[in-house]
Amino acid sequence: MNVLIIEDDPMVAKLNEDFLKTIPTINIVGNYRTTQDAKKLLQEKRVDAILLDNYLPNETGIEFLVELRKENNQVPVILITAANDIETIQQALALGVIDYLVKPFTAERFLSSIQKVMNQKKLFSQLKYANQQNIDALFNEHSTNNTSANFSLGNDLPKGLAKLTMEKVLEKINEETTSFSTEELAKKIGISRISTKKYLTFLVESNYLTEDIVYQEVGRPTIRYKRT
Repeated sequence: MNVLIIEDDPMVAKLNEDFLKTIPTINIVGNYRTTQDAKKLLQEKRVDAILLDNYLPNETGIEFLVELRKENNQVPVILITAANDIETIQQALALGVIDYLVKPFTAERFLSSIQKVMNQKKLFSQLKYANQQNIDALFNEHSTNNTSANFSLGNDLPKGLAKLTMEKVLEKINEETTSFSTEELAKKIGISRISTKKYLTFLVESNYLTEDIVYQEVGRPTIRYKRT
């Protein structure tokens, strides 16, 4: 995924870039201090997401976004700014900003925002039509992530379940747009099927997942899971 950073503070720009470099599928196509340089890049390269500061030297991020939308460019934008006034937030929402981060923000919140863009891109590339579950996943992404955080960061995991592994399990589950089996998820996480089954059982008992038995013409039936 090609990401463009527009941030006038070199320290914050570097921090954002360092965060992005921890994600293997991210390609940083530009890291600019002004929107003027960014506009040139947008004419030359495909950009899948923009990290946009609001307080910039030549124009605000909102003004840049207004111009971008007039050109019918619907690239997902994450606004990263110190602006916490309601007027700016309303303008950002009206312009279709996919997320809004107020400085200073945590690495976890930043990565959650990037994951939202990646999930949206994956869904759009795989489906021609969406069902209600798909749509809910797009429009309620952070409420979903908050639920995930309760599992991954809480101290109430049963004996035998590790916090870090649970976070990885939830991360991979949140990437799924259809139902999945224990074996399929285990391969993506890189742990055994038996270990994966323990985490899935806990998530089903916690009403985070539902499970269905799928009967096949040949062989044993399989259990498939999906988000509630």
